[in-house]
Amino acid sequence: MAAPSVVPQPVEPGSVDELVRVAVLFLRYQGIPQGVLVHDLSAAGMTPSRVAELVGTTPNTVSQQKRKPRPSWPKAA
Repeated sequence: MAAPSVVPQPVEPGSVDELVRVAVLFLRYQGIPQGVLVHDLSAAGMTPSRVAELVGTTPNTVSQQKRKPRPSWPKAA
């Protein structure tokens, strides 16, 4: 059985928080690996709980991904 994801909190339409969520969703659709997003959002000062909420995973998964080296992105062609 899979661990439940963090349930996103409702946001006010037009807020900065809504813009951040749309930006992260855009990055996910661009095919950027979750590990890269976890490392980059953490480096930007976001907590594991916040990163988990934005990328749709659990804080524990975020902490585990931060222990590993940042995946290389973009991949060399």
